[in-house]
Amino acid sequence: MGLSPLFKIREEPTEGIISLLENTTLGTNGAQYRHLDTRNRIHEADHPLFLSVERNEKVLGNITFCRRGENWYIRYFAFSSTVQAGKSVKKESRGNSEYKKEIATFFDEVLTTETYENVERMYAYIEPQNDRSKWMGEQFGFEKIATLATQSFSRVTPKKSEHIERLKSWDGISSVVQKTYVSHAYYQDYHIRKRPYYVLRNSTGELLASAGVTTVNWEIVRLPGKFGKVLTKLIPFLPFLNRIICPENHSFLVVDAVCLPSGKPDDLEELLSGLLFEENKNLLLWWMDKSDPIYVKVKDKLSWGLLHQLVGVNTVDVMERRSKNASQTSGPVFVSAFDLV
Repeated sequence: MGLSPLFKIREEPTEGIISLLENTTLGTNGAQYRHLDTRNRIHEADHPLFLSVERNEKVLGNITFCRRGENWYIRYFAFSSTVQAGKSVKKESRGNSEYKKEIATFFDEVLTTETYENVERMYAYIEPQNDRSKWMGEQFGFEKIATLATQSFSRVTPKKSEHIERLKSWDGISSVVQKTYVSHAYYQDYHIRKRPYYVLRNSTGELLASAGVTTVNWEIVRLPGKFGKVLTKLIPFLPFLNRIICPENHSFLVVDAVCLPSGKPDDLEELLSGLLFEENKNLLLWWMDKSDPIYVKVKDKLSWGLLHQLVGVNTVDVMERRSKNASQTSGPVFVSAFDLV
């Protein structure tokens, strides 16, 4: 690919790469958080390719791609403070400028040559409040194609539901998920087929609602919103809220592949509250394309809980770069929990 010796390409993560990612704080102007599951989660990546910048045996930056046929998802994009350059930087150092040129050349060659099996698109999720990430995405020719909602659902005391069942196999829900999402952009089932699912049924056994569940652990440095920094420090002393969030080691659920065959928002609310009870958690997050029919139907009908009242719905931009022969991406984007945790 013509990269300088400072760049390394691997299919397995090194200790240096893992260490860099573990110590990366995500977000800038809004929420700030650190993933605590990275050491294990990174080995779950589907067909990964690690492009790293290394000097004196130290990893200065890493871009991790999940190779999904003609589409590559950028799962990690992290650089040490010595390499990062944000929107406010008026003059880059010569070294940083060279890094950017080589990364740009790599993107160009992946999308314009057959070296990597005719890749048509690269895509990433970028928080619009994160000026550095947004600027870098624009520098490499990415454009916004959709917006995701970061929807929280919290309960101080989740309610048990007698109508919930935890499935033992993907086979029991695969046809429903595929029917719901197969026409979504970037749909793939590599990760969603491996996680547990909860389903809600009526008395005759008819499926009303379902969701895949992933347990996640984060360190929350700062909550989003105008008073996010102060609120994060006050949480341990605030009744009710301190049951929902534990900033230093926050364990919660993320749902994906959410299906609602009944079309009734109340069924989804019962499912989400019930699975919180079953998993002994008080909070879950759901990332969904804002234009997705299920989210549009339920977003104003559910009681989302205390955290939603405090921070509302935050957004994530879906950024994409296409080869010259690739068609315009259309329709709602499918979101797998793995891609954001």
